[in-house]
Amino acid sequence: MLEAAQQELRDLRVRETVLSAQGERTSENATDTTADLAAQAAIISALTPVVATLPTGSRARINTEADLRRATQRHQNLTASQQLRGPVAALNRALDLRQVQVQIAEINSFVTEVTASKAAL
Repeated sequence: MLEAAQQELRDLRVRETVLSAQGERTSENATDTTADLAAQAAIISALTPVVATLPTGSRARINTEADLRRATQRHQNLTASQQLRGPVAALNRALDLRQVQVQIAEINSFVTEVTASKAAL
């Protein structure tokens, strides 16, 4: 029983390390994604009214429309990826980490109790 608890404890410590590292990266990615989304939104807002003022078929209009399409596509991709790398993902990873930390504390308590019980026998 004690050996199984210690194995579980080792596994949870590895998971804690992994979740901690992932949480740091997710937080950084969430910040970067939010900033990039704002930048793409600004580009879209700036280019949209310009397109209408340019002559149809002109090189300037074609290039501006291409820039607008790229910015719009990038914005859509970033919005979709926020589920994996955004603030909500960072919070979910933090929750997972806290749950693992609670499990570690409980198993440590269990190991201490079992060890004390064995010593009393």
